[in-house]
Amino acid sequence: MASTTEEHRAAWAFYGIPRPAQVTFRRRVVDARCEEPDALAAFAAVGVTNLMRPAVIVYDSVAAALAELPEAERTAAETPLFGQALTPPGAAVLVREVLARGRADRLDDRQLADGVLAVLESHGLLQREAA
Repeated sequence: MASTTEEHRAAWAFYGIPRPAQVTFRRRVVDARCEEPDALAAFAAVGVTNLMRPAVIVYDSVAAALAELPEAERTAAETPLFGQALTPPGAAVLVREVLARGRADRLDDRQLADGVLAVLESHGLLQREAA
């Protein structure tokens, strides 16, 4: 059993997600309490059924359940609950997006490579080489 202090500290994790995601999540909690089928299904998908608690505490249960899901399934579960994916995309997804956009813009191989490097560096997945 968690102490009151631990519960209070855990509630702050909710405020670390983007503000639009907070608003959407609170709305989904209210919708689920009103037994809206889509909202109930979204929470059932992650195995959270006790929704008659403060939204910040419900978030802790959802976050714990999401952490147990494989990364491929996590994004699909986050979108109905938060209105957006909270899990940052992996390197492979980013590279595919850059290649698809670059090919659509008819970039050459060097431009594509520079684009991939820039995106990976901007997401913190690749360290810039020292000059």
